[in-house]
Amino acid sequence: METRIFFNPGDSIANIHDYNEAVRKGQIFKKERQADDLVIAKGPDDEEYAIFYAKDAKPDASTKNAKQYQVQRKL
Repeated sequence: METRIFFNPGDSIANIHDYNEAVRKGQIFKKERQADDLVIAKGPDDEEYAIFYAKDAKPDASTKNAKQYQVQRKL
C-alpha cells in the first residue's frame, strides 16, 4: 500500500536520483544533526527522491506550492 503526502518542494533537504543514495544521505543527515523524523519520498515527476522533515508535510494540495509525493521510507 503506497502512502501519498504533500510537501512544498522548496522544503526539501536534498533531491537525489538514486534511492539508496537518498536513504544513505538521509541517515547521515539525521545522525549528524540529530534531526527529527525524516521522509524519503519519490517526487511528482517519478525521477528523483527528496528528503523532507516529516513535520513539514502539508494537509492537502490546496496549500501553497504543495506537490504530491509518494513516501518510500521513514527515517
